[in-house]
Amino acid sequence: MAILTVGLSPHRVEFLPLAFDLMKQHGYILLEEPPHPLFPDYLEGRISLERMLEESESGFPEYTRTLYPYLRELYRRGYRILQIEPYLERVLRMQERLAEGASPQEVARDPELGPVYYHEHETFGRLLDFYSSMRDSFEALVEKICAFARADAGRLAFRDHLRAEALLEFLSSLPPDSTVYVEAGYIHLILVRELARRKPRGVHLRVRNLLLQALPHRSSRRLFPAPGDGLTSYYLFKQRRPIEEKLLAARSLIYIRLIEKNEIRPTPANPFPHLRDEIFWRAFVEGLNYADCERLDREIRLRPTGEARRIACTMFPGLCSRARKLTTEWVPVLTG
Repeated sequence: MAILTVGLSPHRVEFLPLAFDLMKQHGYILLEEPPHPLFPDYLEGRISLERMLEESESGFPEYTRTLYPYLRELYRRGYRILQIEPYLERVLRMQERLAEGASPQEVARDPELGPVYYHEHETFGRLLDFYSSMRDSFEALVEKICAFARADAGRLAFRDHLRAEALLEFLSSLPPDSTVYVEAGYIHLILVRELARRKPRGVHLRVRNLLLQALPHRSSRRLFPAPGDGLTSYYLFKQRRPIEEKLLAARSLIYIRLIEKNEIRPTPANPFPHLRDEIFWRAFVEGLNYADCERLDREIRLRPTGEARRIACTMFPGLCSRARKLTTEWVPVLTG
């Protein structure tokens, strides 16, 4: 029987040890990235890591810098490693067509690129509309972030359908006893659903959520997903969440201004720096109602992250104390 394991994880360095433990148990490793012409050369040792990073322009450079050497070692030991992400592959082709002088109308009429053009145009149009509205009222920002999340949910669903189809096609070409690991972001639950629905007989599907694996303590799991991802999931799964849409949106506006944006490398003393930071601020925003979010937004909207954090804890010291207590309780779980 074939084994198909989907590893759901944030693209952060701190989760790679958990991913590595799973990868080495499988003969095939399928990455969540579009095929790059130099990737086979990198695996073969013909080009350096620095050249690969420079050419690929990774959105998560520290993550890729840690992942790729491990993949090269696995490849040297006989593992098969492939990049399969058809949506992002089509995004690159679309960008190339536009750079070559094709009009948006021509790209929109292309049978393969047209749907991708629609979803990218819709999603990033909504995002630009949001960022251009930083002087608008809080209510207007809530409406705009909801519009973006709705568009993003449509894009994610289409992307996951494409990737499920490509993965199943690849799987059909393998020997019946193959073992396959699929890298996927933790919000790609439509991908899991499609694989479960459409996998052929003789394939055992396993799903491993590395984020929850890092936090096995049940009480910590109520804080996931993050408010923004929760809002997107609200639309992905037809509003099946026991929380009001605008409150999710309001909390997401506050949360994104308080968390660390830059990649942080883990240390022995703090092996999950992003997760620890996010636990704190998710616990904090969980205690805010809509009016609290609106009041805090007036004070931190255009502030740097550090200053916004200080203001938040000054205005809501009880919530910061509660978040600090909860984070401290979960540290032993994080450090294992």
